[in-house]
Amino acid sequence: MSFESRVKENVNYLKVSREHYIEAAERLRRNGFRRLLTISAVDWVRRGVFEVYFLVSDPDKSLYVKVSTEIPCDEPEVPSLSKLWPNAAMHERETWELFGINFVGNDSLKPLFLEGWDGPSPFRKDFNWREYVKRVYKLPQAEK
Repeated sequence: MSFESRVKENVNYLKVSREHYIEAAERLRRNGFRRLLTISAVDWVRRGVFEVYFLVSDPDKSLYVKVSTEIPCDEPEVPSLSKLWPNAAMHERETWELFGINFVGNDSLKPLFLEGWDGPSPFRKDFNWREYVKRVYKLPQAEK
């Protein structure tokens, strides 16, 4: 598995390809990183990619690893980590709802905060909230 890495204090940063995302997670889980802290994403709209990342810790050694991968915005899909860390399901659910990224293998991908929402994923940088408010709520304040 090839990856880019850097270290700052007790945090290791790894950047892997989408194909190695789950492999990196499995290796970390097998090697004592039993605590998943978060899963989220960054929308690099100008580059047309999402950076999907997770942060894990080995509490015995006080070590942290952030693993990230880039995926195309027009193909927003990565494997779920929920089989390795059960709490991943909720983090992935939130990221799915807010960014529109599909976590393959996570059966919990349903609205968490935005029940009844019919707009685009609201944390995507190409989401134009003013246009959405004008269209849905017909509020004059959105004209500004």
